[in-house]
Amino acid sequence: MPPCPPSPYTRRVKAAEILPRLAELSLPNGDYALHSSASLVLRGILEEAGDLDIVARGAAWDQALSLVAAGKAVLDEGRQDSRVSVGEDVEIYDGWLGENADTLVDRAESVLGVPCVPLEDVIAMKEKLDRPKDREHLARIQEHLMRTREHRG
Repeated sequence: MPPCPPSPYTRRVKAAEILPRLAELSLPNGDYALHSSASLVLRGILEEAGDLDIVARGAAWDQALSLVAAGKAVLDEGRQDSRVSVGEDVEIYDGWLGENADTLVDRAESVLGVPCVPLEDVIAMKEKLDRPKDREHLARIQEHLMRTREHRG
């Protein structure tokens, strides 16, 4: 399969970098979930992501806002969700495309010890956005699911 289209980000995040980066953010467990491409990286579906997209609520969202107050991040009030950008590699949202953060975080599943939104949610988001990179990611997800089914017998 050809490589994914280039990201607008100059930095790429690999699986080995996700856990240390999350540790740096000190987001409280139970109040956040990794979403989008970074969750696919942890699942072994993609090799790298452009950034870490995180959905946060409660204490984790308060932690994100404290980074803004300390001058370590920037707050962007979007049309659907607010976003805290931490450097070029982390975006923390208080919801996801209008979906409530509580719902997403409550459904999170552990992937290598990291709370991630269920794969079904990532698929639904990528189908909704339907960008070229999303189509590529959806194809890779389908390949992953087929390999997983074959492996199980």
